[in-house]
Amino acid sequence: MNVNSDAYPEVIVKLQNENEYLKSEKKEEKEKLENTIKILHSEIVILKDKSSILEKDLKEVKLDNKLLSLELENKNKIKERFNQTI
Repeated sequence: MNVNSDAYPEVIVKLQNENEYLKSEKKEEKEKLENTIKILHSEIVILKDKSSILEKDLKEVKLDNKLLSLELENKNKIKERFNQTI
């Protein structure tokens, strides 16, 4: 059936054309949305990886901090002992 046929009143042809346009717009928007979702999923994965790396680094820094605090404490004890012996 030819959409532009004289058998259809002008209003129906106009509505059919509008319907086709809206369908194509819907399809384009759906594709854009799907691409955006894919990008966001990949960014989530990247952020999770970065987060796990940062958590690991934070644990290392906390451990280093703890070790340095203990070392400082030991040095202070040695210093106090030295001062007491003098």
